[in-house]
Amino acid sequence: MGNFFGKSKAIQIVESIQSLQNVEQTLQCLIDKYQKQIDEQRSKAKKKMNCKSESIRHVKRILVIRHHQKQLENRMLSLLHKRYTLESLNVTKMHLNAIKLTTKTFQQFLKANDIDKVEDMQETLSEMISDACELNEVISSTDLIDGIDDDDIENEYNEMLSEIQHPVQPQIEFPTVPTSVFATKESDRLIGDRLIALPGGQI
Repeated sequence: MGNFFGKSKAIQIVESIQSLQNVEQTLQCLIDKYQKQIDEQRSKAKKKMNCKSESIRHVKRILVIRHHQKQLENRMLSLLHKRYTLESLNVTKMHLNAIKLTTKTFQQFLKANDIDKVEDMQETLSEMISDACELNEVISSTDLIDGIDDDDIENEYNEMLSEIQHPVQPQIEFPTVPTSVFATKESDRLIGDRLIALPGGQI
């Protein structure tokens, strides 16, 4: 007795349902058995219609068997009603357990994730994302390179493009000769001409 009450309510309900099902099966077997007996007595009564007393005796048996069959059918309906009630009760219990577990889960979640904490975390995350974006802009900015802007870059590019499209031909430079050298040579030539022009080779 104490062992029975020591079981969980869910196990008790399941065992009760199984027990009712077993009783229903037994009742159904008896009802089927009584129906066969009724059919047999009816067949015998029809065969002895020429003897009224014998036929009435079988009819009485039919009525007795049918009475007990009817009682079994009523008991079976009663057990069926109880079984369905227990099954509904078991589902209700499972539903309540699910609600309790869900409530406990929500309580734990809300306790671990307070709305104020979540808002603080969201605000902190937004600030960190903003700072990271600003840091990225500072690192990637070209304004940190002094003396170079977009115009300088564009001009340098255009100049390189022009050199590629119109290459400059190299110019050959001759060494510069001092004018005194040319003057000396010219004097020597003139002097030489004079020496050649003078008769007898005299200066």
